[in-house]
Amino acid sequence: MRALVTGAAGFVGANLVRELLRDGVEVRAMVRKNGDLRNLADLDVEIATGDLTDAGSLAPLLRGCDVLYHVAALYGEGEAAARLMYAINAEGTRNILRAAQTAGVSRVVHTSTIGTIGRPANGENADESVEFNLWATSSHYARSKYIGERIALEMAHMGLPVVVVNPCAPVGKYDIKPSSTGRRVVDYLEGRMPSFLEGGINFIDVEDVARGHILAARNGTVGERYILGNVNLSLKQFLQLMREVSGQKAPNGGDDNPLRQLARRILKSTAHSSQPHLHSLTCDCSKAIRELSLSPTPIRFSLAKAVQWFRDNGYVQPRHSSQPAARTFSAGRNLWNS
Repeated sequence: MRALVTGAAGFVGANLVRELLRDGVEVRAMVRKNGDLRNLADLDVEIATGDLTDAGSLAPLLRGCDVLYHVAALYGEGEAAARLMYAINAEGTRNILRAAQTAGVSRVVHTSTIGTIGRPANGENADESVEFNLWATSSHYARSKYIGERIALEMAHMGLPVVVVNPCAPVGKYDIKPSSTGRRVVDYLEGRMPSFLEGGINFIDVEDVARGHILAARNGTVGERYILGNVNLSLKQFLQLMREVSGQKAPNGGDDNPLRQLARRILKSTAHSSQPHLHSLTCDCSKAIRELSLSPTPIRFSLAKAVQWFRDNGYVQPRHSSQPAARTFSAGRNLWNS
């Protein structure tokens, strides 16, 4: 079996590639021209350069592939990045799924986000049945991902065997940017209070996210969404776990009053909300556990892996040094400076 993985060099993509290789699947890794390939170092994969905005270039990438894992997406902030996010996350999704349709792949897994799951009016945790209802307050990233998800589901209705997965906040190894979740870990380790959503966040091991993609291809129902998540954490709970796995106290006395510290970092749009559940990334992720047989790792171990990886690879600056630490990345035998 051969799979094409778009966004293969990214955080989720690189972990998915590793899971597929462990399963004996041949992997064609689609990456951007001049993209950062550190996450794919020493892996037995076929590297294929592709551009989601160039529809005509995508069909050759899918030749001989049985499964498409469409993980690639652009994340940005501000109006300057908005147009490109819609071009890649929405129209780029249409382009690669049409190419998959032409190629006749047996299954497509489209990676969406927990941010496209709506929030119930009664304040309960969201599940896959709740339609996106946050357009007015959401970012261009969430909007572009929602449009891409709708395109995927519409193509499923038209006969393309698409399953959608909605990962929550992944944590673990190979987070080279780092992601917003990884930044929370690094901020804590460097003595800064991490940003958080007042209603809480659902965290999951990135390796479980990768395994969830494979289970979605194997066990998922075409046209369905599956939240890939594990545990909902408040800021206080996150700080406590980080203290336990890192051996460091919470930043700036955060152990005693995390909510006061949070006020300095919380998103402006949510700071004075009377409905914190509308500004959260918590959810009910039981559908994936039940229908896909996803078995999440205890989040304590996942956070510990992330802490170790960030420390080992130079992401954590000395707390009392004016000189920045050299940032390296360890992947097998090689080290890169970045």
